[in-house]
Amino acid sequence: MARMRFSPESVVAPCRHLAAVAIILGAAAAQAAPPTMNPGVTTCLTRNDNTLVSLSLKPETGWSSVRVYFRENGSADFYYLELRSDGRGNYWGTLPRPDSGTRSADIQFAVKDVEGIETRSPLQTVSVTSTCTTSLSPEQERFARNLVVGETVIGQAGAMLTGWQCTGVVSRINVNGQLRPDGTCRAVLLAAAAGATERILLPAALLAGGVVGGVIINNREHEECSVCRVTKP
Repeated sequence: MARMRFSPESVVAPCRHLAAVAIILGAAAAQAAPPTMNPGVTTCLTRNDNTLVSLSLKPETGWSSVRVYFRENGSADFYYLELRSDGRGNYWGTLPRPDSGTRSADIQFAVKDVEGIETRSPLQTVSVTSTCTTSLSPEQERFARNLVVGETVIGQAGAMLTGWQCTGVVSRINVNGQLRPDGTCRAVLLAAAAGATERILLPAALLAGGVVGGVIINNREHEECSVCRVTKP
């Protein structure tokens, strides 16, 4: 029987091929790893003001959508806000003011990568109290006065927010991703301002029926815009 001879090259070449495959698979696995999400939610929501929520996210960039979902506890359907980024992996937004009958709220963060794969944080339930206090920066105050609320079901279109006040809500995003002025809240707030004994300051966007603020900025390279592309829930 003839003996088979192996040259060093015949052994090294397959090893190099296997090593290259291992590197590629390892990189793909690292890229597919879920993000690290550290939500920042207070122990309570104030009934008379907007409450700040935040999310620390790793990797810092590369996300097509960073949202906070919220609903009155016991309600079937969520609303959402696109969060704003500070460019260092920290995202924030201000929730609408809870309605007078809302005793607690469910809050959940969700991020989507460029391929549309979504990762959600655990659901948190937070109580609503009149004694809860909040402190917002001037930028956060501007965000709170110009909220763009996203809808998750068709039945929310044209209807009042379930469990939340209209104060500061100027626009809505429907389930098809279409951005439009919130005519329902606009009518409510204008009627309240007309009947008030004291002067009420309304957002310029509300009076004009336009859209200002409350939109996502994914990366530090992106400039603030009044109307940005949104993705479906």
